[in-house]
Amino acid sequence: MNEDQRKEYLVMIGNRIKQLRLERELSQDELARRSGYGSRSTINKIELGINDVPQSKIKAIAEALGVDVGEILSWDKFDSTYDTKALQKEVSLFEQIEQGYGKPAREAVSLFVQLDTLDQGRAIGSMEKMLEDEKYSVQKELSKSTAS
Repeated sequence: MNEDQRKEYLVMIGNRIKQLRLERELSQDELARRSGYGSRSTINKIELGINDVPQSKIKAIAEALGVDVGEILSWDKFDSTYDTKALQKEVSLFEQIEQGYGKPAREAVSLFVQLDTLDQGRAIGSMEKMLEDEKYSVQKELSKSTAS
C-alpha cells in the first residue's frame, strides 16, 4: 500500500467510525472514554484520517460501538476483492503474537510479511547473524540445560 492509498484508507476508516458513532448518538468524548482513549481529540484525529489506529484500538472502538471490526473496516465492501476471512485471521494472529511476545514482536512480524521472498531471506540471515552474538549463545546453552 503506497502513501496515498494509506491516507485514503485512514480517511475511510475515520469516516466509518464517525458514521457509526453518530448513528449511536455518541459524542467523541463518550467514544474516547468507552474505547480507552484519554481525550476526544484523538477520536477527532482518527475520524479526520489524521491518526492511524492500532489493531487493538480498532477492536476497542468496535466494541464501544457495538459492532464487529469488519464493520469499521468496511470489509463487506471489499469481500469481492479480498479474502476477509483471511484478513480476520491475520488480525487475530497479530493480536496473539503481541499477547505472547509483546508489541515489538508484532511489529517485527508485521514488517516481515510485507517483504518479498528475497528480502525475507535477507532478514532471516541478519537475525541468524545477530543470534551468533555471545549473549544469545549463553541463553541458548541455558535453555538447553533447562530442557534436559
